[in-house]
Amino acid sequence: MVLEYLVLSTLLAQDADRRDWDDVLGTTITEEWQAPIHRQYDFWVGEWDANWRGRDSEGLDHVEDGSHTHQFVLPILDGKAVMELAMPRELTPGVAQGHGFSLRYYDEINERWIMAQHWPAPQFDGVAFLDQLTGAERFGRVMVYSPDLRRTTPEGEPQIRRYTFSDIRDDAFRWDGANSTDRGNSWVTWMAVDFREINLMVDLPPASAPLPGYNEGLLCTDDTHRALDGLAGVWSGTAVSSNGSEEPAQVTAGQMLDGCGVAVAFERPESGYRAATFWSWSPVVERWFALYLNNQPGQGHRYYSAQTAGEGVAFNLHPDVNIVDGETPYITNARNDISGSLQRIVWSQIEPGRISFRVETRQDENTDWTLRREYRMERRETN
Repeated sequence: MVLEYLVLSTLLAQDADRRDWDDVLGTTITEEWQAPIHRQYDFWVGEWDANWRGRDSEGLDHVEDGSHTHQFVLPILDGKAVMELAMPRELTPGVAQGHGFSLRYYDEINERWIMAQHWPAPQFDGVAFLDQLTGAERFGRVMVYSPDLRRTTPEGEPQIRRYTFSDIRDDAFRWDGANSTDRGNSWVTWMAVDFREINLMVDLPPASAPLPGYNEGLLCTDDTHRALDGLAGVWSGTAVSSNGSEEPAQVTAGQMLDGCGVAVAFERPESGYRAATFWSWSPVVERWFALYLNNQPGQGHRYYSAQTAGEGVAFNLHPDVNIVDGETPYITNARNDISGSLQRIVWSQIEPGRISFRVETRQDENTDWTLRREYRMERRETN
């Protein structure tokens, strides 16, 4: 066992400069996730040109040609989820422009799709990765719902938002964004987006590079947003369990959303465990949030939150912000007191050549924290 461990550790270290984000994120769909219910969003996989067509102020429909974005969409976590990265089709050098991210997966327990997203722009950075929608597929049309985060009715209640994916062909589909102020009795479609395929698959960069859409890092340039930029890179080491047992582990982190977020992937090859996390500061809530999803069956997404980020900071589990249904506000819970949380991630060390963090749990808020697993990682030089 010791010899096998040393061999695997050596292979991980030697392979660090040859892996790309496909390897890290697990873009190959394994048998566990090949059931049709998990593949209902595969129509979106690939590279796309998206034509965002707003309302025509002088007509009954939407404008024929609007603004265009470039979408990169791929399966991750061995096929459990589908991730989208978006950027402007025409980039203006030296100018901050909006970028986008979404993550969606089928919730087996509640039999519904869940979508989380973050679309920061120079005018509005929003609530980090907290924006969520939920819904289902029916007769080839996918519809997901959520309270609108910024708009309310005259009575102060949030509008209900609906995203509809329809007219699905091999190389094109349509996305509509609509709002309702009367609980679905009537809808106003504020945007129609035509997606046309550019490439069937996405070719991701090396693991040592940022994810597509980073560009010049012109969004979210303040120190608060960039507190975890030091995680970027490829790290290898060990994961130590509470009983003292060790196994090889790999951590890969990269900047995303042109500076508004950091993606961190955790892998333990011996056990087949893989997790994707996405970290960002929310100026609306004035907290850091981490969106977490792993490749284990029956486990949904989680959020961890902290007032600051960096070495020594503990991110507490924050279940109150998970979406419950399509109309009940959840963002109001984002400022809840989480000092009584029963699980946390502690970044105990962040240095140029070494990082370590612990996953800790406790029985209740009056008991001490106990170690569940600690990751001890060293940076791997890449070409």
